[in-house]
Amino acid sequence: MRYVVKIGGHSLDDLTSDAPVLNGLCTEIKHLLDVGHEIVLVHGGGPQIDQLLALSGIGSEFAEGLRVTTAATISTIQMALSAVNSAITMRLNAIGVKAVGLRGFDGNQVVGTAIGEPWGQVATRVEVDPTLILALWDNGFIPIMSPVVSDGQGDLLNCNADAFAGALCQALDASALFLLSDIDQVRANADDPASGLPKVSFAELEAMIADGRVSGGMVPKARAAIAAGMHGARRVIIANAATPEVLTRALTYEVPTTEVIS
Repeated sequence: MRYVVKIGGHSLDDLTSDAPVLNGLCTEIKHLLDVGHEIVLVHGGGPQIDQLLALSGIGSEFAEGLRVTTAATISTIQMALSAVNSAITMRLNAIGVKAVGLRGFDGNQVVGTAIGEPWGQVATRVEVDPTLILALWDNGFIPIMSPVVSDGQGDLLNCNADAFAGALCQALDASALFLLSDIDQVRANADDPASGLPKVSFAELEAMIADGRVSGGMVPKARAAIAAGMHGARRVIIANAATPEVLTRALTYEVPTTEVIS
C-alpha cells in the first residue's frame, strides 16, 4: 500500500529526540515500512514559522486559513520548515529508517503558480512529477517533504502542507491520505468537541466551508481532502497525530477520525 501522511499543527511543537508525538509517529512509520508499505511524509511547521518570523520582527498574517507570504518572508518560512524537516529526518534515521529530507522544489518535483493578493507568494494548486519519489521508494528510502515549491521561473512559493499532500496523493495513486494535526475529527459545530463526524461527504464538507462551520486553518485541510478524494484517493482520513498508533488504528476505525467520502 502507498500512503501519504501529513503532520502539522502543534503536534510538531516538540521536535526534540524524546518528543512523544514525533517518536510515536516515527516508530509506527518504521513498522509500516518494515511490512512493505510505501510512505511519503509531508510536514507543516506553523509554530516554527511564527517563532522565526517573530524573532525577525515580522508578524504572521493569514487570509482564509492560508499564510500570507511575501518576497521578504519566503526565505524565513523556508528556513523554519528546513529545521522541521531536518528534525523529522534525523529522528527516523536514528531508529533505522532510510529517510531523505526534501523540499518540493528539489528536482522540480512540485511546481505551482502564485495565487496573488492577498496571499502573495502562495500556491494552492500544483503539478507533481513523482519520478524522484518513485526512485527513492525503489531504493528503500522514505521522502520527508517540506511544502516549499518552485514557480518554474526560479522563485519559491509557499504551499499549504495539506494541499501539497493532497496533490502528492493524487500523483502517486496512494491508497490513503492521512491529514494529522491537533484534532480528532471534523466537527459539525467547531465549538463542540462532542459533535465530531466519523464520515462526511465531499458535498457536505463543501457546504460546511461555505456556511462557516469549517473555518480558519481547517479550510485548506478540508479542501485538500476533497481534492484528493475527487482525484482518486481511495481514503482520506483526518485524525489526531497524538493518538497512539494513529495510522494503523485509523485504517481499522479503532480511534476517532473523520473519513471524507464521495
